[in-house]
Amino acid sequence: MLELVLKMIHEWEWLLLILVAILEGIILFKSTKERKERNKLIEEMQVTRVELGRENYLSMMKESLNKSSSYVYFVSHSLTSKFNEKQKDEFYQLYKKNIDHRCITGKEPGKIKYMWEQKRNGVQVRVNELLSISTFRYQVVDDKSAVLGFAEEGDCESRKGILITNPYFCRMQKQYFLNIWEESETLESYVKSVVSNLMSSELNYSFEELTKYWDLNDHEKQELNILLSDNN
Repeated sequence: MLELVLKMIHEWEWLLLILVAILEGIILFKSTKERKERNKLIEEMQVTRVELGRENYLSMMKESLNKSSSYVYFVSHSLTSKFNEKQKDEFYQLYKKNIDHRCITGKEPGKIKYMWEQKRNGVQVRVNELLSISTFRYQVVDDKSAVLGFAEEGDCESRKGILITNPYFCRMQKQYFLNIWEESETLESYVKSVVSNLMSSELNYSFEELTKYWDLNDHEKQELNILLSDNN
C-alpha cells in the first residue's frame, strides 16, 4: 500500500508543485495588495492629520485676531500664498483698523505680492532673511494670547499650533518680535532693491511686468514708482 502511495505521489508530483506554486502566488498577491492598501490608508491618515492640524492652527489664529483691540504682531513665511480666496476673506475680515498690526516675513521676491496684500489691508510689513529658514512662526495679540506655529522642515506652512494665554509669556513674545522688527528691513526698501536688480539684470524685467506679477493696483504702482524715483 505504501509503495502505491509513493508511486502516485511521484507520478503526480508535478501537479502538486503547480498547486503549491498557485497557492503561494495567491497568498503573495493578497499580501502585497493588503500591504498596498494598508500603506495607502496610512498615507491618507497622515494627510488628514496634517490638514486637521493646519485647520486647528488657523482657527486659533482667527479666534485671537477676532478678540484683538490694541495690537497684532505676527511672523509668517507663507503669508496667504497657500490660501484660497475664501480663506483670505475670512482672515482679512478679522483685521481691525486703528490698531498696531505688524508682520515680519522672509526675504523672497516671489512673495512680494502677498507682502503687499498685507500692506493693502493695513499691516506694516518688514522682511528678515532669518524667516526664510526658520520653521517657527507665531502671532501675539494684546499681551493676552500667543499662537505658536511649527512647520515641518522644508515646508513653508505651519502644521502644528499651540495657543498660550499667559500674559507674562505674551509680553516676552511681543518684546522678542519688536527686537526682530528693529533688525528687519522695511518692505519699501526691500521692494526697491528687488525691482532695481530685476530691471537691471540679465532677466531685464520691465516695471509693468513686475507690477502686474505682484498684482498691484494703480495707486500702488504710483507709490512704487515714487519710491524708485527717490532712489535715483
